[in-house]
Amino acid sequence: MIPSTLRTVQHLARTGDTEQAWRLFESSGIAQVVDNADVLSVKGRLTKDRALKALGEERATLFGEARSAYLSAAALRPATYPLINAATIALFAGHRAEAEQTAGQILEMLESGAHEPETDYWLKATRAEAYLLQGRVDDAREALAQAIRAAPSAWEDHASTLRQFRLILDWLKAPSDWLDALRPPPSLHFSGIIHLPSDRDGVEREIEASLAELAPGFGFGALAAGADIITAETLVRAGGELHIVLPAPIDVFRRDSVGVFGSPWIARFDRLLDEAATVEVGPDIDDVSEAGIFLADQMAMGLAIRHARILETRTCALRVGTVTSDRNAARQLDAAWEAQGLPIHRLDISRSTTNRDTIPALANSAFLAVTSQAAADALVGAGGVIVDQREQPIVVRFLDPVNAVRAAWDVAADHNVAIAIDYVVFDPSSAYQDHHDRIRLIARAAPSGRVLLSRAMALVLTLQTSEFGNENFGEIATAHGDIALHILTMR
Repeated sequence: MIPSTLRTVQHLARTGDTEQAWRLFESSGIAQVVDNADVLSVKGRLTKDRALKALGEERATLFGEARSAYLSAAALRPATYPLINAATIALFAGHRAEAEQTAGQILEMLESGAHEPETDYWLKATRAEAYLLQGRVDDAREALAQAIRAAPSAWEDHASTLRQFRLILDWLKAPSDWLDALRPPPSLHFSGIIHLPSDRDGVEREIEASLAELAPGFGFGALAAGADIITAETLVRAGGELHIVLPAPIDVFRRDSVGVFGSPWIARFDRLLDEAATVEVGPDIDDVSEAGIFLADQMAMGLAIRHARILETRTCALRVGTVTSDRNAARQLDAAWEAQGLPIHRLDISRSTTNRDTIPALANSAFLAVTSQAAADALVGAGGVIVDQREQPIVVRFLDPVNAVRAAWDVAADHNVAIAIDYVVFDPSSAYQDHHDRIRLIARAAPSGRVLLSRAMALVLTLQTSEFGNENFGEIATAHGDIALHILTMR
């Protein structure tokens, strides 16, 4: 029980989902264990992460608790892992001499071999961190480079180390730009024209050259016939990891955005589906729609940003088509991307003259659910419209997802109520009771005073603003299928 739960908690912590990790750590009863070094080390990790998100006296208290947990773990079983973390926390708490002394003790353990069994990467990374705590930056730099060479694809491990090093260098008021060369390869969002010009070979060469320049390790996007599929194939051939987000169910997308351009594209599409690391699909509707594409693009862009943050790496985008897109929605999303300081690489390639049948527009909206009439009225005052109050929770609609989140954040705190937000594609000409039922289910899982988001809403928010953050909050099983949840945080 303890080992499997600890592994889950550790994974959540590595992906930045501190609240969910701590909630599982406490609810499982493991937090009460005081005679297990592994448990105490994880407690130290979670408490340290909570301290870094806190301020003032609370931060100092949590740092003290984290240090105590790590030292207790080391007392039960002498090991470099809890000691190096206790040393780093001592630095954060203003006790630099203690940090340097403990770092020296760790280096002695590593030299003598009197340490716990551990991977080559972590032993080398620990040595590098000890050097850094002693102010030996050049030695730390070389030792960290050796650690990464020992496990070149251990991206999550690299990210954890780089995050820690950046914090230490900030506390030491030392430059951290040298870490950039050690970061994992970038995350890429890609999109492009669906009608290629007659010189298809030339387009493929240009895409290959662009990806060689950007050198992404991870790609996020759709798989329409044309530039999308060519980009995805090029990424996979270069050893990149492919993550697909489609605006409609697979069969619908294959029919509307792939098959209509010829059977060879279908074979390439299906092969990429098999090679993809993940595949996410849009709403269960019968057509690819403009609103579905708009949502899927935002989700893929949000995923690229979130993935890069988890791995402490860069994010970039590739656009294959005319420099000025003829889709207003695409221009809007690229503006949101660039507003976060993220670069876009553009290939100016004209579309072929082949015309595609007009696709349905449909609509996008944020639906909120709240149990209090007063809170619903406050949401209306912030720009929302009540669309269903026949039963609890009350459903409110916002056109702008960011405005919806800002209003929900304030109202949840002011009224101490739970609020849920989903961002959906729907047909305004028909009933959309299913969306109301779904958002009500999410609201019933939300803690008082907090805001829960659907996965789609969380990813849209990641793209649209850096004002808020979100963490995984688990799943709920429903008649609509499992619904992944995220909890809203302030960044």
